Amino acid sequence: MNNEQSTAAENEKKGGFKINFHIVIIVAILLIAVFSVYRLMRWNQGTTVEESEVEVDPSAFDVETLDMIIPMDASRLEGREDDGETTILCIGNNAFADKRGEGGLASLIAEKTDATVYDCAFPDSSVACKYPIYNPEYTRDHFNFYYVIECFRNNEFTAINSIAGDEPDPRYQEAVDVMKTVDMEAVDVMIVMYDSTDYNQETPSDNPDSPYDVTAFTGAIRATLNNIKTTWPHIRVFVMSPTYAQYKDADGNLYNGTLKDLGNGTLNHYLVKEAEAVMDSGVSFVDNYYGTINEDNFEEYLEDHYHLNDKGREKVADRIAEIINTRMGVVSSK
Repeated sequence: MNNEQSTAAENEKKGGFKINFHIVIIVAILLIAVFSVYRLMRWNQGTTVEESEVEVDPSAFDVETLDMIIPMDASRLEGREDDGETTILCIGNNAFADKRGEGGLASLIAEKTDATVYDCAFPDSSVACKYPIYNPEYTRDHFNFYYVIECFRNNEFTAINSIAGDEPDPRYQEAVDVMKTVDMEAVDVMIVMYDSTDYNQETPSDNPDSPYDVTAFTGAIRATLNNIKTTWPHIRVFVMSPTYAQYKDADGNLYNGTLKDLGNGTLNHYLVKEAEAVMDSGVSFVDNYYGTINEDNFEEYLEDHYHLNDKGREKVADRIAEIINTRMGVVSSK
């Protein structure tokens, strides 16, 4: 019997089992693969946690806001004496105009900043103008952002006073009466806040061929902010964006402003374009759309699809007051 026959005979005596190392390796690889797939599936499923077991701070998941707070350049304050009092001028539409006096947004800002605050907002007015050049057949352009600032720049209120007097809503005349009392040289801060009216009216969000076109949302912003900075370099300007809002069509149907495009972009498209225009103009921008009243909490702070309720005015006032009270720094560019 040769050696191979002897080895085979010995294996048969041991039960005929012969180890194949290739099979062992393949089996080991399969086991590792199966175990890895099992662990991956378990990880993807996560662990079920009862609501009472953990408290989650929802602010950890907030969208980053588009705020940009710019400190005042000291050169713009040269020759200006500080009178020791903070004077704020509010320009805008419904957020201010819906409620004046106690509980109104301007009054709340005054309380929270210990400042003198003038409310010169017109209800349902807009940022953009309807016509590029004033059209006497459409006098309501006088109440829009560009022309309100022109009244202050020219210190001329005769026309707007007459037009406001023709309005059945007394809030127009109230705003003009306040405008006539403002000393622009004493104003330290201007707060500009318009709601979703321009979006609702389907105003073009911008005009790429004419960045200062006052009939476009961003064009009116750029043109007017440029006039403010040129005329009153000492005034700090804070442009506050619209809050989240819904769009209501002629049949009363409501649509999510973040999703509904009326032809010139969704409401948050207007937000982004506004932020860009304000930043181009070198003034401060406060994002209310994500940072104050948003898609998750609007039912608590809006009385309808876009007007603030009392809690909403309180929340917006807290937002701007915190900035005015803590972020009014001055820097030197020299």
